Amino acid sequence: MGAKGGHGVCLHQLGYMYHNGEGVDVDYKQGLAWSQKAVALDYSSAHVRLGTMYGQGDGVVPSWRRAREYYARALELGDRKAEEGVYNMSENIRTEAPLLDKRVEIHGTSRADLNGKR
Repeated sequence: MGAKGGHGVCLHQLGYMYHNGEGVDVDYKQGLAWSQKAVALDYSSAHVRLGTMYGQGDGVVPSWRRAREYYARALELGDRKAEEGVYNMSENIRTEAPLLDKRVEIHGTSRADLNGKR
Protein backbone atom coordinates (compact mmCIF):
# COMPACT_ATOMS: atom_id res chain seq x y z
CA MET A 1 0.00 0.00 0.00
CA GLY A 2 1.07 3.61 0.48
CA ALA A 3 3.27 5.26 -2.13
CA LYS A 4 4.19 1.95 -3.78
CA GLY A 5 0.49 1.17 -4.07
CA GLY A 6 -0.09 4.41 -5.95
CA HIS A 7 -2.12 6.27 -3.33
CA GLY A 8 -2.19 9.98 -4.17
CA VAL A 9 -1.99 11.19 -0.59
CA CYS A 10 1.07 9.00 0.11
CA LEU A 11 2.81 10.04 -3.10
CA HIS A 12 2.14 13.68 -2.28
CA GLN A 13 3.43 13.32 1.28
CA LEU A 14 6.59 11.60 0.09
CA GLY A 15 7.20 14.43 -2.38
CA TYR A 16 6.65 16.95 0.39
CA MET A 17 9.09 15.13 2.67
CA TYR A 18 11.85 15.07 0.05
CA HIS A 19 11.26 18.68 -0.90
CA ASN A 20 11.42 19.89 2.71
CA GLY A 21 13.91 17.41 4.15
CA GLU A 22 11.50 15.92 6.66
CA GLY A 23 12.91 12.54 7.71
CA VAL A 24 15.11 12.42 4.59
CA ASP A 25 17.79 14.59 3.02
CA VAL A 26 16.43 17.42 0.87
CA ASP A 27 16.19 16.18 -2.71
CA TYR A 28 14.21 18.46 -5.01
CA LYS A 29 14.43 16.03 -7.91
CA GLN A 30 12.88 13.21 -5.84
CA GLY A 31 10.33 15.60 -4.35
CA LEU A 32 9.25 16.73 -7.80
CA ALA A 33 9.07 13.16 -9.12
CA TRP A 34 6.83 11.95 -6.28
CA SER A 35 4.61 15.03 -6.50
CA GLN A 36 4.20 14.53 -10.25
CA LYS A 37 3.08 10.95 -9.62
CA ALA A 38 0.42 12.25 -7.24
CA VAL A 39 -0.65 14.80 -9.86
CA ALA A 40 -0.99 11.99 -12.41
CA LEU A 41 -3.59 10.49 -10.05
CA ASP A 42 -5.33 13.90 -9.88
CA TYR A 43 -4.65 14.35 -6.17
CA SER A 44 -5.68 17.98 -5.68
CA SER A 45 -3.17 18.88 -2.96
CA ALA A 46 -0.34 17.77 -5.25
CA HIS A 47 -1.64 20.17 -7.91
CA VAL A 48 -1.53 22.97 -5.33
CA ARG A 49 1.97 21.95 -4.25
CA LEU A 50 3.32 21.97 -7.81
CA GLY A 51 1.53 25.27 -8.47
CA THR A 52 3.35 26.75 -5.50
CA MET A 53 6.68 25.26 -6.55
CA TYR A 54 6.43 26.65 -10.08
CA GLY A 55 5.01 29.97 -8.92
CA GLN A 56 7.90 30.54 -6.53
CA GLY A 57 10.61 28.69 -8.44
CA ASP A 58 11.05 26.45 -5.43
CA GLY A 59 13.24 23.58 -6.66
CA VAL A 60 12.13 24.09 -10.28
CA VAL A 61 12.53 26.72 -12.98
CA PRO A 62 9.85 29.32 -12.18
CA SER A 63 6.88 29.39 -14.51
CA TRP A 64 3.74 31.37 -13.78
CA ARG A 65 2.05 29.66 -16.72
CA ARG A 66 2.65 26.19 -15.30
CA ALA A 67 1.73 27.36 -11.81
CA ARG A 68 -1.57 28.71 -13.14
CA GLU A 69 -2.30 25.38 -14.87
CA TYR A 70 -1.72 23.39 -11.67
CA TYR A 71 -3.81 25.80 -9.59
CA ALA A 72 -6.62 25.73 -12.17
CA ARG A 73 -6.79 21.94 -12.05
CA ALA A 74 -6.77 21.97 -8.24
CA LEU A 75 -9.71 24.38 -8.31
CA GLU A 76 -11.55 22.10 -10.74
CA LEU A 77 -11.01 19.28 -8.25
CA GLY A 78 -12.53 21.44 -5.50
CA ASP A 79 -9.37 22.35 -3.58
CA ARG A 80 -9.95 25.79 -2.06
CA LYS A 81 -6.26 26.13 -1.08
CA ALA A 82 -5.59 26.83 -4.74
CA GLU A 83 -7.51 30.12 -4.46
CA GLU A 84 -4.82 31.50 -2.15
CA GLY A 85 -2.13 30.34 -4.57
CA VAL A 86 -3.84 32.06 -7.50
CA TYR A 87 -4.23 35.25 -5.46
CA ASN A 88 -0.57 35.23 -4.38
CA MET A 89 0.61 34.54 -7.90
CA SER A 90 -1.56 37.37 -9.28
CA GLU A 91 -0.08 39.76 -6.72
CA ASN A 92 3.45 38.67 -7.69
CA ILE A 93 2.69 39.25 -11.35
CA ARG A 94 1.16 42.65 -10.58
CA THR A 95 4.21 43.80 -8.60
CA GLU A 96 7.06 42.02 -10.41
CA ALA A 97 5.84 42.08 -13.99
CA PRO A 98 3.37 44.96 -14.30
CA LEU A 99 3.50 44.92 -18.11
CA LEU A 100 2.51 41.28 -18.37
CA ASP A 101 -0.78 40.97 -20.30
CA LYS A 102 -0.55 44.62 -21.38
CA ARG A 103 0.10 45.93 -24.85
CA VAL A 104 3.59 47.37 -25.21
CA GLU A 105 4.56 49.46 -28.21
CA ILE A 106 8.18 49.55 -29.29
CA HIS A 107 9.31 52.40 -31.51
CA GLY A 108 12.47 52.27 -33.55
CA THR A 109 13.75 49.69 -35.90
CA SER A 110 17.42 49.24 -35.20
CA ARG A 111 19.06 47.29 -32.40
CA ALA A 112 20.56 50.56 -31.14
CA ASP A 113 17.08 52.11 -30.98
CA LEU A 114 15.72 49.14 -29.05
CA ASN A 115 18.62 49.17 -26.62
CA GLY A 116 18.22 52.91 -25.97
CA LYS A 117 21.57 53.89 -27.45
CA ARG A 118 20.29 56.56 -29.80
